[in-house]
Amino acid sequence: MRLTPTGLAAVALCATAVLTGCGPSPAAAKVGMTVDDSGSPVIVLEDCKEGDMVELQLFDESLTPQPNSTGGTTSLPIAVYTVSKGSKTVQQIPVTRGGAGWEPVTVVPELRPSTSYKVRSWGKGHKSFGGQTIFTPNDLKALKPGEVRYGVQVKTASGVYQDEYHVAPLDEFAPSDCD
Repeated sequence: MRLTPTGLAAVALCATAVLTGCGPSPAAAKVGMTVDDSGSPVIVLEDCKEGDMVELQLFDESLTPQPNSTGGTTSLPIAVYTVSKGSKTVQQIPVTRGGAGWEPVTVVPELRPSTSYKVRSWGKGHKSFGGQTIFTPNDLKALKPGEVRYGVQVKTASGVYQDEYHVAPLDEFAPSDCD
Protein backbone atom coordinates (compact mmCIF):
# COMPACT_ATOMS: atom_id res chain seq x y z
CA MET A 1 0.00 0.00 0.00
CA ARG A 2 1.33 3.39 -0.99
CA LEU A 3 0.53 6.47 1.10
CA THR A 4 -0.26 9.84 -0.39
CA PRO A 5 1.36 12.97 1.10
CA THR A 6 -1.88 13.57 3.01
CA GLY A 7 -1.82 9.99 4.29
CA LEU A 8 1.82 10.37 5.37
CA ALA A 9 0.94 13.58 7.20
CA ALA A 10 -1.93 11.81 8.98
CA VAL A 11 0.37 8.95 10.04
CA ALA A 12 2.97 11.44 11.31
CA LEU A 13 0.29 13.35 13.21
CA CYS A 14 -1.07 10.17 14.81
CA ALA A 15 2.42 9.00 15.75
CA THR A 16 3.18 12.38 17.32
CA ALA A 17 -0.07 12.27 19.28
CA VAL A 18 0.73 8.78 20.53
CA LEU A 19 4.29 9.68 21.50
CA THR A 20 3.42 12.92 23.26
CA GLY A 21 0.09 11.83 24.71
CA CYS A 22 1.32 8.74 26.51
CA GLY A 23 2.34 9.88 29.89
CA PRO A 24 1.64 12.38 32.55
CA SER A 25 1.80 16.03 31.71
CA PRO A 26 4.24 18.16 33.72
CA ALA A 27 2.80 20.47 36.36
CA ALA A 28 4.25 23.59 37.93
CA ALA A 29 5.21 21.99 41.22
CA LYS A 30 8.41 21.45 43.11
CA VAL A 31 9.43 18.91 45.74
CA GLY A 32 12.16 19.40 48.32
CA MET A 33 13.15 18.24 51.78
CA THR A 34 13.53 19.98 55.12
CA VAL A 35 13.69 18.88 58.75
CA ASP A 36 11.52 19.61 61.76
CA ASP A 37 12.78 20.86 65.14
CA SER A 38 13.87 17.31 66.10
CA GLY A 39 15.78 16.81 62.81
CA SER A 40 13.21 14.39 61.32
CA PRO A 41 12.74 14.53 57.51
CA VAL A 42 9.85 16.55 56.11
CA ILE A 43 8.71 16.63 52.48
CA VAL A 44 8.08 20.14 51.13
CA LEU A 45 5.66 20.46 48.20
CA GLU A 46 4.71 23.61 46.36
CA ASP A 47 2.15 23.35 43.58
CA CYS A 48 1.62 26.95 42.58
CA LYS A 49 0.01 26.66 39.17
CA GLU A 50 -2.64 23.96 39.19
CA GLY A 51 -3.03 22.93 42.84
CA ASP A 52 -3.69 19.38 41.64
CA MET A 53 -0.94 17.38 43.38
CA VAL A 54 -2.73 14.75 45.49
CA GLU A 55 -0.21 11.91 45.82
CA LEU A 56 3.37 11.59 47.00
CA GLN A 57 5.40 8.41 46.60
CA LEU A 58 8.56 7.57 48.55
CA PHE A 59 11.03 5.17 46.91
CA ASP A 60 14.06 3.40 48.35
CA GLU A 61 16.62 3.74 45.54
CA SER A 62 18.64 0.75 46.83
CA LEU A 63 15.82 -1.71 46.06
CA THR A 64 15.90 -3.68 42.82
CA PRO A 65 13.10 -2.78 40.38
CA GLN A 66 10.50 -5.54 39.93
CA PRO A 67 9.51 -7.12 36.57
CA ASN A 68 6.26 -5.79 35.15
CA SER A 69 3.69 -7.08 32.65
CA THR A 70 5.24 -5.23 29.70
CA GLY A 71 8.59 -7.00 30.01
CA GLY A 72 10.27 -4.03 31.69
CA THR A 73 10.78 -3.24 35.33
CA THR A 74 8.96 -1.06 37.83
CA SER A 75 10.21 0.49 41.04
CA LEU A 76 7.63 0.16 43.79
CA PRO A 77 7.21 2.90 46.39
CA ILE A 78 7.93 2.06 50.03
CA ALA A 79 5.35 4.62 51.16
CA VAL A 80 2.48 6.53 49.57
CA TYR A 81 0.78 9.67 50.91
CA THR A 82 -2.50 11.08 49.63
CA VAL A 83 -4.61 14.17 50.23
CA SER A 84 -8.23 14.66 49.20
CA LYS A 85 -7.66 18.02 47.51
CA GLY A 86 -4.49 19.68 46.26
CA SER A 87 -3.39 23.12 47.36
CA LYS A 88 -1.45 25.96 45.78
CA THR A 89 0.31 26.69 49.08
CA VAL A 90 3.64 25.35 50.34
CA GLN A 91 2.89 22.16 52.24
CA GLN A 92 5.14 20.40 54.75
CA ILE A 93 4.55 16.67 55.16
CA PRO A 94 6.51 14.83 57.89
CA VAL A 95 7.84 11.60 56.33
CA THR A 96 7.08 9.34 59.30
CA ARG A 97 3.46 10.34 59.94
CA GLY A 98 2.19 12.63 57.19
CA GLY A 99 0.49 15.93 57.98
CA ALA A 100 -1.19 19.01 56.48
CA GLY A 101 -4.01 16.71 55.31
CA TRP A 102 -1.55 14.27 53.74
CA GLU A 103 -2.09 10.77 55.12
CA PRO A 104 0.27 7.84 54.61
CA VAL A 105 -1.63 5.04 52.87
CA THR A 106 1.07 2.58 53.90
CA VAL A 107 3.22 2.08 56.97
CA VAL A 108 6.30 4.27 56.55
CA PRO A 109 9.49 2.31 57.24
CA GLU A 110 12.41 3.78 59.17
CA LEU A 111 14.82 5.54 56.80
CA ARG A 112 18.44 4.33 56.77
CA PRO A 113 21.03 7.16 57.08
CA SER A 114 23.08 6.63 53.90
CA THR A 115 20.36 5.15 51.67
CA SER A 116 19.08 7.28 48.77
CA TYR A 117 15.35 7.96 48.69
CA LYS A 118 13.24 9.58 45.99
CA VAL A 119 10.00 11.50 46.54
CA ARG A 120 7.69 11.98 43.52
CA SER A 121 4.54 14.09 43.37
CA TRP A 122 1.52 13.23 41.22
CA GLY A 123 -1.79 14.72 40.23
CA LYS A 124 -5.06 12.79 40.48
CA GLY A 125 -4.92 9.52 38.56
CA HIS A 126 -1.25 10.18 37.70
CA LYS A 127 -2.41 12.48 34.89
CA SER A 128 0.19 15.07 35.87
CA PHE A 129 3.65 14.80 37.35
CA GLY A 130 4.81 17.58 39.65
CA GLY A 131 8.44 16.80 40.20
CA GLN A 132 10.70 14.82 42.44
CA THR A 133 13.71 15.03 44.71
CA ILE A 134 16.36 12.55 45.84
CA PHE A 135 17.98 12.64 49.27
CA THR A 136 19.64 10.60 51.98
CA PRO A 137 18.86 11.21 55.65
CA ASN A 138 22.57 12.12 55.98
CA ASP A 139 22.06 14.90 53.38
CA LEU A 140 19.41 16.41 55.64
CA LYS A 141 21.64 16.55 58.74
CA ALA A 142 23.16 19.82 57.48
CA LEU A 143 19.72 21.48 57.27
CA LYS A 144 18.13 23.67 59.90
CA PRO A 145 14.35 23.86 60.25
CA GLY A 146 13.13 26.36 57.65
CA GLU A 147 15.80 25.43 55.06
CA VAL A 148 14.78 23.40 52.01
CA ARG A 149 17.07 21.16 49.96
CA TYR A 150 15.85 20.70 46.37
CA GLY A 151 17.17 19.75 42.94
CA VAL A 152 17.45 21.99 39.91
CA GLN A 153 17.93 20.44 36.46
CA VAL A 154 21.19 21.61 34.85
CA LYS A 155 22.66 20.60 31.52
CA THR A 156 26.14 19.09 31.81
CA ALA A 157 28.98 19.62 29.31
CA SER A 158 28.04 16.29 27.70
CA GLY A 159 24.47 17.55 27.11
CA VAL A 160 22.85 15.33 29.75
CA TYR A 161 20.53 16.89 32.34
CA GLN A 162 21.07 16.10 36.00
CA ASP A 163 19.94 17.48 39.33
CA GLU A 164 22.13 19.98 41.12
CA TYR A 165 21.04 20.42 44.73
CA HIS A 166 20.48 23.78 46.40
CA VAL A 167 19.49 24.87 49.87
CA ALA A 168 17.22 27.90 50.30
CA PRO A 169 15.01 29.39 52.99
CA LEU A 170 11.47 28.01 52.92
CA ASP A 171 10.04 31.37 51.84
CA GLU A 172 12.26 31.32 48.70
CA PHE A 173 11.31 27.75 47.71
CA ALA A 174 9.04 28.02 44.68
CA PRO A 175 8.81 26.60 41.17
CA SER A 176 10.51 28.86 38.63
CA ASP A 177 7.25 29.91 36.99
CA CYS A 178 5.50 30.94 40.23
CA ASP A 179 4.54 34.56 40.60
